[in-house]
Amino acid sequence: MRAFHLIISDADVNQPRRIDFQAESPDHAFQIARNETDGIHVTLWEGETILAQMTKATSSLWKLHSTL
Repeated sequence: MRAFHLIISDADVNQPRRIDFQAESPDHAFQIARNETDGIHVTLWEGETILAQMTKATSSLWKLHSTL
């Protein structure tokens, strides 16, 4: 298992939340974040490396952003 964490930011909350998890691959992050509200911003990390930045557009649609 590999160690990942999500940083979840919401316009209505001042402090971002961090969720740590262990998984075989980073796609497990979608399972964790699926119940979050639309419009949240999520950054997926593996250690010190950003793997993805995304915004939840609707209940089953995520918009991926450049990590550069």
